[in-house]
Amino acid sequence: MRPILFVLPGLGWALQAYGVLMGAALLLAWWTALDRARRDGLPTETLGSIFVASAFIGIIGARALWLVGHPQALVSVASLIQLPAGGLSAVGGAFAALAVTIAACRWRQIPTFAWLDCLAPALALGWTLERLGAFLAGTEFGRYVAPGEWGYALSVTFPAGSPAHQVHRRLLEGLPTVSEVASAPVHPVQLYAAGMGLLIFGLALRLRRRRSYVGQVFLGVLAALVIARLVIEDPLRFDASAPLWGPLRRGHVAALGLLGVLAAVAKIARGRAVGEAKAR
Repeated sequence: MRPILFVLPGLGWALQAYGVLMGAALLLAWWTALDRARRDGLPTETLGSIFVASAFIGIIGARALWLVGHPQALVSVASLIQLPAGGLSAVGGAFAALAVTIAACRWRQIPTFAWLDCLAPALALGWTLERLGAFLAGTEFGRYVAPGEWGYALSVTFPAGSPAHQVHRRLLEGLPTVSEVASAPVHPVQLYAAGMGLLIFGLALRLRRRRSYVGQVFLGVLAALVIARLVIEDPLRFDASAPLWGPLRRGHVAALGLLGVLAAVAKIARGRAVGEAKAR
């Protein structure tokens, strides 16, 4: 855990790890997406502006939806533009950014799925860097793992004062693995997710070379990210969604529903591509 990367000499400005990696994620996503758009013959100048607008609205949407679920954190309007680690909703951000992207592409008459295919690898890279930032900040940590349990060999502890240590001192007081200086061992769920992000990035590059219809890369990457959240985030995070029946959780139901929607959209897009190919 290293919430502050370093302090700028002479200025005393502390650069937060989460903020730096979020900024790096946005810059890398911008460059990666526009590079692929240029290769595909899309108008990069217009798409650059669309990317900035969708990223801005996406971040505001992510913060707004998180505040809806945590109203005690809404002190003033300024709370909406504060971006603390662990204070964003990935779902809110994704839907807000996607809505702006679709509306802007329609307005400027740019093929929406063609641009989303260019964005897909950038999404995976952005996910990876954001999860690394969350790990360094010590937020959105994994659930407790006891000695001998699966994953204990990979477990990590967070120092005193970290969110994990504060939660464990309050809820797991008396557990021998909780001390004055460190939390109990937890799954490094942020690193699991970052590793999945790199694998999905490789999948995106492979799909771009082999895609059979426009939109396949975006839909495939989005489905892979949903599956990663289904397999890693919901079962292994300390704040996992409430169980509904046995191991099935609320987050699982939402993820499975979204996968069904993506499968339906993919079937329509594939069918449309086949129909256009036959008409030629």
